[in-house]
Amino acid sequence: MIIGNVRASGSGSSRLLHRRPAVCLAIALLSLHISCGLAPRARGPADSIASYGYANDGVLVDGVPLAESGPGFLRAKLGEDTRWAAPVMRDLLQRVAETVAQTMPGGAPLVIGDISARHGGQHSRHGSHQTGRDVDVLFYILDAQGRSLRGSGFYAFDEQGASSVATPGAPVHGLAMFDTARNWAFVRALLTDPEAPAQWIFCASGIKARLLMYAALYERDPRVLVRAAYVLHQPSSGNPHRDHFHVRIACTASERARGCLDPGPVWPWIRQDNEKPERQGADDDATLIQALLSEETPS
Repeated sequence: MIIGNVRASGSGSSRLLHRRPAVCLAIALLSLHISCGLAPRARGPADSIASYGYANDGVLVDGVPLAESGPGFLRAKLGEDTRWAAPVMRDLLQRVAETVAQTMPGGAPLVIGDISARHGGQHSRHGSHQTGRDVDVLFYILDAQGRSLRGSGFYAFDEQGASSVATPGAPVHGLAMFDTARNWAFVRALLTDPEAPAQWIFCASGIKARLLMYAALYERDPRVLVRAAYVLHQPSSGNPHRDHFHVRIACTASERARGCLDPGPVWPWIRQDNEKPERQGADDDATLIQALLSEETPS
């Protein structure tokens, strides 16, 4: 077997490897490993497919259900089956709800609405929510005396953060206020989560303005404020989202490699996380052979 020119790049300067016997040996060993029919490496969680396709044109494979309740959260519609999520989304919701409950104890739980059907696909109430990466979350709210109330989709808030419900048959009535502090804690937890990159947090423009004004006064990390200015967004058409957040998480680089699709944007802080880190270590033949024969799953 003849290796013509193989370029090896790493932390040092690049150099050409020309017909190195060690490289030939490594490739020959790999060929033997494949041709002998040896059992392939067992698939682990990192290899599994969850979100396949786009949020509005896809399916959910091996999704996981969100529990009816947990630390800091409960489901809006107990017993309904639109509670299936990609594992990364399920875990994100659990982390964020618990973070808010710990940061601001004594309040009502986060009320979580629709995610996806068991196998994803077209949703009866949504154009998206097809791949387990979208979720509707009711706002944290207060009564007129400033006491925390369970979130309700019957309240739609104006630019002043107030809402009045007088709908016949509605389970709630009277004045309610947007709980800006807890809702910002929720948004902040989403934007700083290290595992699940929030691509969009859809809400009405008035809600976004209230959250950004609050954050300008109390947020210590300016990077979080910048992220919020990008990610909080009123949809250009349809429901303005004055009564709930619609959260969508982006596909990570490894998920895109397995069929997860999204049209972007890829925010700068997400793009940085997806960039391949520079390889560490020596650039000699032994290191190259070890890399070729390694059975570790790429990160």
